[in-house]
Amino acid sequence: MSKKDLFLRIESVTPTMAEELADHFGSLEELSLATPGELSQLLGIKLSRAELILAAVREHLSIMPISAVELLQKDLNIPTITTMSQNLDEIFDGGIPVGSIVEFSGSFGTGKTQISLQLCLTVQFPEDMGGINKGAYVIDAEGTFSAKRLLEMATAPDLPIEGGKQLLNNVYRTRALNAEHLIDLVQNAGKMVRDNDIGLLVVDSVASHFRAEFLGKETLPQRQQLLMKLANLLQRLAEIHQVAVVVTNQILANPDAIISSSTEPALGFAWGHRPTHRVFLRKARGSMRVARIFDSPYLPDAEAMFYITSYGIRDKDVDRGDLSHD
Repeated sequence: MSKKDLFLRIESVTPTMAEELADHFGSLEELSLATPGELSQLLGIKLSRAELILAAVREHLSIMPISAVELLQKDLNIPTITTMSQNLDEIFDGGIPVGSIVEFSGSFGTGKTQISLQLCLTVQFPEDMGGINKGAYVIDAEGTFSAKRLLEMATAPDLPIEGGKQLLNNVYRTRALNAEHLIDLVQNAGKMVRDNDIGLLVVDSVASHFRAEFLGKETLPQRQQLLMKLANLLQRLAEIHQVAVVVTNQILANPDAIISSSTEPALGFAWGHRPTHRVFLRKARGSMRVARIFDSPYLPDAEAMFYITSYGIRDKDVDRGDLSHD
């Protein structure tokens, strides 16, 4: 059955509407998470009719509560993506989990972008080697994505699979020009994920445009509203498409910060409650870095040491070069 035919099974959906829905949603489950406002705007229909369509979709799916035992079984089977650091993987109970939003925050040079690039490669590994055999999609808000650096990591001699330029074929990058453009890219990322078998979405960094474009207290309500929209879109992508969403965040000075004596992640409480897992990165000596999970629904607070090397993220300074990229 085609997607169009699937949507036509919903009461009051016309053939024209079904075509539009098929272009924007990959499944009824994805459609069920849309808001009446989004559907009204997309189809050019009244809000009341959009509400009726969504109610019919949810009834068709028979969305019902499930037991905690069933939830436990699902949790135990969540795929993870290795970081190439056993220490870092361990504090995540196996690696970066699929279906969640993981935030890495830290100052310049602490490894945020390097971890993101490493995951763009390891997501392509087979499952028995720590990957999920899928591609990566990077939304670059700061212009920090480097294909040359990615190739350097892809040619590391200790990769468990054959590396090289072929790994770069499954990594897609686009540039977010401002906050509105970032939200638009995330809103349309579902099609990219479906068409290219994407298993990892990276936003680097989530704070860049919001901090630069919304200055002064009078802009705070608009900023918070857009941040909440972005967070909801990312959560929808993670859950519906079962991708790992990794976002990097900047830090700001705060003498009362709970993470360290002087800094905390940017974007405040409005954003802070949205990532599933939050990790703070800091520099140690040389190429050594320390990652600390400080906010997670089920992972305990924990720290891990890792190195940024010319090979990428590793547990040891394998050192063909002591690199300290961000």
